[in-house]
Amino acid sequence: MNSLVLIPVRTGLRCFRVATGPSARAQGEPAFFPRGTTTKAGSLRAVLGAGPKAAAIDVLAIRATYGGLEFPAPVIVDSSSQARLLGLAAQAPLAVANTNSLLDEARASFPGIPIALAFETSFFVDLPARETTYALPEEVGRSLRRWGYHGLYHDAATSDLGRILGPRQRPARMLSVCLDARPEMAAVLGRAPLMVTGGLTEVEGLPGERNSGEIDPAIPLALAADPAIGPERADLLLTRESGFFGMLGRHVTLGEVLSARGARTARVREHLLYRMGLAAGSGLAALDGLDGIVFSGRYAEHGDKVAAHLIPRIERVLDVPAGSLPWHVCATPLETIVAEAGVSALIADGQRRRGRATNGGAFPRQAGVRPERAGVRG
Repeated sequence: MNSLVLIPVRTGLRCFRVATGPSARAQGEPAFFPRGTTTKAGSLRAVLGAGPKAAAIDVLAIRATYGGLEFPAPVIVDSSSQARLLGLAAQAPLAVANTNSLLDEARASFPGIPIALAFETSFFVDLPARETTYALPEEVGRSLRRWGYHGLYHDAATSDLGRILGPRQRPARMLSVCLDARPEMAAVLGRAPLMVTGGLTEVEGLPGERNSGEIDPAIPLALAADPAIGPERADLLLTRESGFFGMLGRHVTLGEVLSARGARTARVREHLLYRMGLAAGSGLAALDGLDGIVFSGRYAEHGDKVAAHLIPRIERVLDVPAGSLPWHVCATPLETIVAEAGVSALIADGQRRRGRATNGGAFPRQAGVRPERAGVRG
């Protein structure tokens, strides 16, 4: 199948043509064809062009950052699902508004083509209450919960590692490490996440290229109360001007932090790896052991450097022979993961429609059922 994948970024909109499925693999073609970046969906046709490899688009797949409990799986957008999305605006105003605006643009630009949303939050819908709950007064805490940020990567990576580990008498205990601009670690039992370092905002979890990660909660309050800074500037400081950028005074990628030489970069790397070690300890506690580690994300190729730091320490804690803990790098790019999630949603939507036709229109919605848990990548 041929997908047009849209991934919103701060600077605009990344777009890709992606060919997935057995037919694409049989032809020996690349899995995806990057085409460029634009500022709005209306400009996509000019950006994509019509080269010899261009084919009819079966589904337009969009990465969405937030779907809440309402969307435990990718969906094909219709009037009902878009209304449900808008109903989440109070929970994540900016994320929902951006996704809805992109939906409207995409529908106008590509009429008649099914549009799928692949949500980063879907993977974390089943996080246990002990992990999602903040210790806040009940009237406040009911509307706040922890969400991870890189659910699509974690889902694909742990699916990969699960297949490598093979059939087991009990679900595999996996530590998923997403090496991206905003790095994140998750503890996953089989297909169920039990712990994640990410949280409700970027001021939680691991430090990244621009975000501070875990800090004393009083620091944001003190910065916001400072007349010379104020709330808006405080937010920028913690989410756009901290992390590696703040520590080094210039922009560096996670890949550079893990591989570059120099004393200052080494101190930043030591800080990051130390925080990752602490997070790994939390993952081990949540899983009560470990069967394997998997690395994914934009900088997954540097997983060996993180593995060299984490694995010997974990093996000592687990009291297992050195070199016995399996680890794997999942190099599948995000655009392919989103495309395959979109195809999965398209197939599921077709099955539902056929089911409604067979049952005279009666086909109840199964809230919480996630067909892609068998693997969005298959």
